[in-house]
Amino acid sequence: MAAHIWPLLIYWLVLFVVCYIVIEVAQDQLYDEVTPRVGLKVALGSLILAVLLTWLHPSFDTMFTTNIAWTVLQGIVWFGVFTLIFQFHPWHALALGLCTMLIIPGVATLGVDSILKPTPQLASPKSLEPRIPVRQGISPAAPSNAPPAAKK
Repeated sequence: MAAHIWPLLIYWLVLFVVCYIVIEVAQDQLYDEVTPRVGLKVALGSLILAVLLTWLHPSFDTMFTTNIAWTVLQGIVWFGVFTLIFQFHPWHALALGLCTMLIIPGVATLGVDSILKPTPQLASPKSLEPRIPVRQGISPAAPSNAPPAAKK
């Protein structure tokens, strides 16, 4: 359960911030005003997109190759959210939604993977000690750079 909750929350946070910025700037530039209750609209639209991204878990290495069908589905959903919820005209929604979709899901997945990836174990102090070579040299004298325990 937690394996789905954390990615959903991370995707939702990233999408909320990005969609809010895109909507504020684009609607101000295109229509000289922002639609009312923009915060609620962005919360709902970004939640829908976050659920989709949690389910698909897109990444740049498969988004445009093996999972191209899921990328097309994402494009349709993003267009629908930008048209119906964020209230852009269809041509503006197509341009803004698809441009945002081409960048944000892959970047958000990089963030989800880096946050939820387990931290690698550090080397133990025992493994940092100098090791005695298994084989000795052919000459009877030990080399001068060998550790003191290897010298006889």
